[in-house]
Amino acid sequence: MAEDGESGLAPIRGTAVSGAFYLGLSQIVRLLLTILSTIIIARLLSPDDYGVMAMCAPVLGFLLMFQDLGLGTATVQQKTISEDQLSALFWINVLASIAIAIILIAISPGVAWFYGDVRAGYVTAAGAIGTLVGGTALQHTALLNRNLRFGVLSAAEIAASVVSFLVAAALAFLLRSYWALVIGATAGMVTNTAIVWRRSPWRPRWRVSVAGAGGSAHVGGHVTTFNLVNFFSRNADNILLGRFAGVDAVGLYDRSYKLMMLPLQSVNGPLTRLLMPLLSRMAEDPVRYRRTYDFSLRALVLATVPGIAVATMYSDRLMPFLLGERWASAGPIFFWLGLAGILQPAHNLLGLLFLSTGRSRAYMRWGVINAAITVAGFVVGMAWGPVGVAASFFLTTAARTPLIFAAACRGSPVAAVDLYAAHIGPLAGAGLACVLVGIVGAGLGTGVLMTLGIALAYILAVGCSLLTPGGRATIRQLAGMGAEGAGAIARRAGRGRAPLSGAAF
Repeated sequence: MAEDGESGLAPIRGTAVSGAFYLGLSQIVRLLLTILSTIIIARLLSPDDYGVMAMCAPVLGFLLMFQDLGLGTATVQQKTISEDQLSALFWINVLASIAIAIILIAISPGVAWFYGDVRAGYVTAAGAIGTLVGGTALQHTALLNRNLRFGVLSAAEIAASVVSFLVAAALAFLLRSYWALVIGATAGMVTNTAIVWRRSPWRPRWRVSVAGAGGSAHVGGHVTTFNLVNFFSRNADNILLGRFAGVDAVGLYDRSYKLMMLPLQSVNGPLTRLLMPLLSRMAEDPVRYRRTYDFSLRALVLATVPGIAVATMYSDRLMPFLLGERWASAGPIFFWLGLAGILQPAHNLLGLLFLSTGRSRAYMRWGVINAAITVAGFVVGMAWGPVGVAASFFLTTAARTPLIFAAACRGSPVAAVDLYAAHIGPLAGAGLACVLVGIVGAGLGTGVLMTLGIALAYILAVGCSLLTPGGRATIRQLAGMGAEGAGAIARRAGRGRAPLSGAAF
């Protein structure tokens, strides 16, 4: 069975540590670039420009779910995959991309009519370019992920982020138009695709057979169905606000949501990419599986929750400080979204428990339940505008947390109590930091206040985590991985590839 032109899969133990280090490094770079981009470009453009992009995002996101069709997940998750299967999946993705590009162009006048804004139609039609380009890299990316070649993936992501930022910032300065965001995103997609193709040795065959692709289609169908209903639940807020509250309201809400999700997406995406192939291979070793998942969740919560908690507490000062005074009314929106963001790290990793243990049907079923609860909350919250929609997102997330935790852990080596325990140290430290900063920080400038609060939150989160056995083990492993990964990369730079022990896994 061929993988991607290489002789077998990379050893799990060594590549896991180096992969985590590469992905962590790339996400730090991307996070800094995104923050810089948000601050600079948001000051050059207006909420109206971001509102146009937010109105089109549901349309683009919905159609793009049918581009991958869940086949990338199937490629990563399957134990073996043949050259014929890979080529068949590649061409299915390409054909789907062509169809989606045609549909985007065809429906663009209808999108403009629905929102009463011709700009929404232009952005929708322009999305066809990125769709065609990105569709050719889906299977190459999946194969690099399957073979744990995270150094290549990280390099591609960093380069794409840099190009996207530079292009968008330059055009925002010159054009002062939403087109800066559109062209910047397209330039980033082209860059990512070019690097992935250049660094992946696998090439699709012109003559293919779909025989043997049934297993991939089965998993892909469940994943696509989940993505479909999850899409509606995650975009119903923008759709409702864009239709009934206006472009400014959806622009304020969308920027608040994007800022809340920024640290989560920067860490969660790469972590999921790393864990999917690892956990799939550990499914028959429950002890190792549970240890790896518990460590990963604790590390994710420790890395994200303290910062989100402080930003949420001082959202009324943070939003105008970052984006300018005209964004001040986004403060209450960010507050409620930030409360939901504290729960998101654990929710974002639950899909791994379903998929890595072969329970794609249950994954799909719970996606439908979650979507129904979330959308119902959005409809009720619309009576109070964007603040009400944000509050409903937090309340519905909190309400469904015990249900989805129990369902995800059922049939996996992980216990629901593990998910709750991962939050104790970080939440305690963040809460204590907010209290202390609130006492002494009233007269401080916003920049000093946020810097002090976030730094103190992480220090206390680490300190509180050290009070529990699981927290101590996590911090010890993180320190060991960081030192080992940095040392290994330094050795590789000087003497070529050096093995890693991967002791944390």
